[in-house]
Amino acid sequence: MTAKDINAALHQTITPYLEALGNYTDEQFAHKEADGIWSLGQMYEHLAISANFFFLANTVRCLDKRKGQEGGEMNANGENVYSYNSFPPIKVKVPGSDDKSAQPEAKEKGSYVGSFNKILADIDALTERIATDEGTYKTLHPPFGWLNAIQWYQMLEMHHRHHHRQKAELEGFAGVEVT
Repeated sequence: MTAKDINAALHQTITPYLEALGNYTDEQFAHKEADGIWSLGQMYEHLAISANFFFLANTVRCLDKRKGQEGGEMNANGENVYSYNSFPPIKVKVPGSDDKSAQPEAKEKGSYVGSFNKILADIDALTERIATDEGTYKTLHPPFGWLNAIQWYQMLEMHHRHHHRQKAELEGFAGVEVT
């Protein structure tokens, strides 16, 4: 996939999150079905934080050639994910993840519109740099190995797409009517 293709896919994948925000009541946004299951708010918090401080940050590190290295390989897990351009359709439980995504105040729901619009603006600003990057400088993704800028960019899209299933499940738990 080219940087332009990934950019288009990112817009297609992220836009439903933005559009859905206006459909949630504060109660639905904060609803937790059970311990160990995130609320919609926690999922949005996770997506916003991981986009900015993991995926986009590592994309920029590769482009700026810092905090990584020249060369390095993906491991078998990374090769598998990229060969399918998708995470496996399973729930992934990252150790300690319940503590890593705070329950936002329901009144903060509107702030995610700004957060997700900023993510879209940031990906648009990076597309040309990624398209011209030689791809040799890489940073480490703990489960997948060494990734270059375009691979981190693609991983951002795969990650958001992976959470679409969770979004639908959490909307069901919260009683959100999907149109």
